[in-house]
This record gives sequence, structure tokens and C-alpha cells, in this order.
Amino acid sequence: MDVTSEVDMTIRLVSEHALTRVHRKKYQGVHGQLFLIWEQYEDHETTTTQLLWACSRIASLGPDTSHDQVHDED
Repeated sequence: MDVTSEVDMTIRLVSEHALTRVHRKKYQGVHGQLFLIWEQYEDHETTTTQLLWACSRIASLGPDTSHDQVHDED
């Protein structure tokens, strides 16, 4: 292995490690939010519809609003 290949490999490994750290931090926050909303659901502080809306929003699949006037009364 020549020096250039070794440097490229080192850069790639460092970049992947940094990316892994960023992903880990991001998903710790996501998991924390999911566990919090699940605890609220188990404690009957939120409805099933509100739980699903919150999970969708946390996963960035749904609307940004935390309230849905149509389903809030579930």
C-alpha cells in the first residue's frame, strides 16, 4: 500500500467515525423524544392519535404542528 492510498484510507475512516458520531447523537435525541411521548401515552396523558402524530413528526414524516383540531378530541 502506497502512502497516498494509506492517507485516503485514513481520511475515509476518520470521516466515517465522525459521521457515526453525528448519527449517534441525532438518534439519541430521536429515541429520547419517542420514549417521552410513549410514556405520556402509557400514563394516559395523550391519545393514540396524538401519539401517532407525534411519532410521525419526530420521524420527520408528518406535519410540523403538534395539534390536529380534527383528531384532538379522540
